[in-house]
Amino acid sequence: MPWIQNYTPVGESLGMSALVAAVPLVVIFVCLALLKMKAHKASLLAVASALAIAVFVWGMPLKLAGLAFGQGAAFGLFPVFYIVLTTLFLYNITVQGGQFEIIRASLAGLTADRRIQALLIAFCFGAFIEGAAGFGTPVAIAGATLVGLGFRPLYAAGICLVANTAPVAFGAIGIPVVALSAVMGYDDTGMMKLSAMVGHQLPFLSLMIPFYVIVMMAGFKKAMEVFPAIAVCGLVFALAQYVTASFIGPYLPDITASLASMAALVLLLRVWQPKENFVFAHEQQATKEEHNYTGAQIFRAWTPYLFLTVMVLLWGIPSVKNVLDQSKVVFAVPGLDNMIVKKVTTPDEGLWRIAAVTGEIDKLAAVLPQGDAQGAKALAVLGELKALQSGLAPVEQRLVGKGAVLPEERVAAFEPIFKKADELKKLGEGLVRDKVVEKDQFKAVNKALADQLPAKIPAKYTFNFMSAAGTAILIAALLSALVCGVRFGSVLKIAVKTVVDMRYPALTVASVLGLAYIMNNSGMTNCLGLAFTKTGHWFPLIAPLLGWLGVFLTGSDTSSNVLFGGLQKATAEQLGISPILTGAANTSGGVMGKMISPQSLAVATAACGMVGEEGSLFRFTLKHSLFLTSLVCIIVYLQAYYLQWMIP
Repeated sequence: MPWIQNYTPVGESLGMSALVAAVPLVVIFVCLALLKMKAHKASLLAVASALAIAVFVWGMPLKLAGLAFGQGAAFGLFPVFYIVLTTLFLYNITVQGGQFEIIRASLAGLTADRRIQALLIAFCFGAFIEGAAGFGTPVAIAGATLVGLGFRPLYAAGICLVANTAPVAFGAIGIPVVALSAVMGYDDTGMMKLSAMVGHQLPFLSLMIPFYVIVMMAGFKKAMEVFPAIAVCGLVFALAQYVTASFIGPYLPDITASLASMAALVLLLRVWQPKENFVFAHEQQATKEEHNYTGAQIFRAWTPYLFLTVMVLLWGIPSVKNVLDQSKVVFAVPGLDNMIVKKVTTPDEGLWRIAAVTGEIDKLAAVLPQGDAQGAKALAVLGELKALQSGLAPVEQRLVGKGAVLPEERVAAFEPIFKKADELKKLGEGLVRDKVVEKDQFKAVNKALADQLPAKIPAKYTFNFMSAAGTAILIAALLSALVCGVRFGSVLKIAVKTVVDMRYPALTVASVLGLAYIMNNSGMTNCLGLAFTKTGHWFPLIAPLLGWLGVFLTGSDTSSNVLFGGLQKATAEQLGISPILTGAANTSGGVMGKMISPQSLAVATAACGMVGEEGSLFRFTLKHSLFLTSLVCIIVYLQAYYLQWMIP
């Protein structure tokens, strides 16, 4: 017997139920923000609390709760963490081969002007590292480089944290968007829409961040002195980010945008230079890092990321993906697939639904062409559906007054209707495709059937090793090892070290995704979503704030998306707003919380030699975080009601 989701298990009160449903989120936030617990321990405690609440409050069978966690954890390890692992493997190979030091030095040696250095290192190079590695690496490397050039530690750390907002949503080869699409239940098409939606939000901020950073660093007047560099940097980055996110997908926006903006800035510096080099008050003269690397050495150093770009683009070509997908395995999770249902009507309402479906069947049958073979088949299916509705009526009549129940006799009556409804839908799509009927001809009857039938929750796991983005990155890493001169034995050692170093992050990702699947399958997420519908018209303003809060507390846009992605979808669907918009808002708003998260502050202070001054850095970045988050809230609100054409 399938298990029925319940959204008000605590005293039939939505408010009380929502408070209980929020407990796992409170647990993970308290453990991270107040108790300073390691992320993998905090996430495991949150999972334990979610399992207890799902079983003892929501009444979910322990077996289903355990299987839901297992499915989420499996997806967290593959394909989500597989991308992270291979990305860091590639990065570690470039470091081992000395190529990353050449990349860093070549950029640091281009100019002595502190403003241009900030654009190149903090914004462009930081975005590149975010896309290539993520996980705090950008602020650490870019911040240390700026300090080495002569920046005061507080300014170096603050500038890098603010500049790093533009690329975070697509960090580590798009992991935040990949994870978000998973918890929202989207396939590759849905993930592409989420990527495009983020690409319709963040470029507005990417366009202004370079100017914002330089004004923050040197003041408005000094920023205007290098406006050509600021304009080129912001425009090229924003345009490349928009095009890549909208038309290629979530894997490469950071890589393409950072490379394009770096190249554009380098070319500009060949024909334009600021009238005088800007230095800080504590400096005597401007300095730049000197190096003796040749053009060939610099090109070779960038080659691994050329491989990365080419391989990911190649893997994204539909014809290539289709060939690689021939080896994929898709299987239903035994004991979980279609064993949870939602939208179960009461038998009283069921009688009314029977009348509604029958009425729509009669209307459609009256206008369908009888001479066409497909039309005649559709008419036959409509007749069978009508007969099944007549058979369902006495079952509903016997159960009147017993609430939203799903006993065996009702399941048995619904099952053939499920099959015929699916058959009718496919026939309708064929008739529309062949232009035998109008586009929306079958819409009313399909909707009536969807409203009548319980919604089964599928539980399928896809293992597509060959077509997975992580495999493209793995191949790029192995090719890079050849170019960088890293021997086979060293490659194996790097691989083992990468796996060992990332064992706890792997556990965190698996646990957080398992937590999200428990909450989604039990109905806790929908309960929270229903509670947030009380915000009504103003929810688009709140959606980015949820992402901001999640990243502030967890330090990860990926974790924030996993925790709140289902909630964003459930609330949006109840309010009639696009879930694609609110899901993207979660990740776009979340990036603004990165600069004030304790984890980011710890990494920045450690890299810039100011350990113990996290409080000073927090006060420095807080106002910028709040201001930029408010801009995201306004953008999302406008897109929800006035710029809906921007929603894919």
